[in-house]
Amino acid sequence: MYWNDIYCNFDFLMKGLLVTLKIASISITGSLIIGVFLGILRYSRWFPFNIIATALIELIRSIPLILFIVFVHFGLLPALLGSPVSFFQSSCVALTIFTSAYVAEIIRGGLKSIEMGHIDAAKSLGLNYFQRLAYIVLPLAITRMMPALVSQFISLIKDTSLASTIGLIELTRSGEIIYERTYHELEILLFIAFIYFIICYSLSFVSRNLESKPCYPVECRELTPVN
Repeated sequence: MYWNDIYCNFDFLMKGLLVTLKIASISITGSLIIGVFLGILRYSRWFPFNIIATALIELIRSIPLILFIVFVHFGLLPALLGSPVSFFQSSCVALTIFTSAYVAEIIRGGLKSIEMGHIDAAKSLGLNYFQRLAYIVLPLAITRMMPALVSQFISLIKDTSLASTIGLIELTRSGEIIYERTYHELEILLFIAFIYFIICYSLSFVSRNLESKPCYPVECRELTPVN
């Protein structure tokens, strides 16, 4: 086997890995923020914001990711900004928006899983809607949502490879460039798969540790009810 190809092109592969990690980090952070916001809006009864959030989530989830990336790069961002944007920027925006729709559904499901007894108890203490959400509902839902969120973020890390469709040279594309030149596909693909496995397994391992430490809501005696 021609493992020398990996050694000779190791720096090039690491540059692709760095691009992958940057996209994943930005997209995970952005999708978590936007997803929590959309999930709360859909969970709420604030008309018409809940309807708008629902329509936006369902629209995004109905589009294939590869098509969404192409649409954002060649259509949406140039139309909004009036000029072409870089492959990296388009990839970050597309993956962030796309993943936020799935995160929003996970957040909504976690919020709806909270038993009414907890909410009624918080109401009886005089907590308003936002206090119940911040101090009771969200903390209780975090542990329940963690496996699904981590699974979604692992999928996001793997989906960064689709950014190569618009020309971005990330980890997978850098490997393709190497084996298209050397014709030694097997060892390059095995090496790339191993890197993805290390990243995804590490994230899964951290998730299992977090699940073993349940997050409890703050004590009600620390809160100041708002009348």
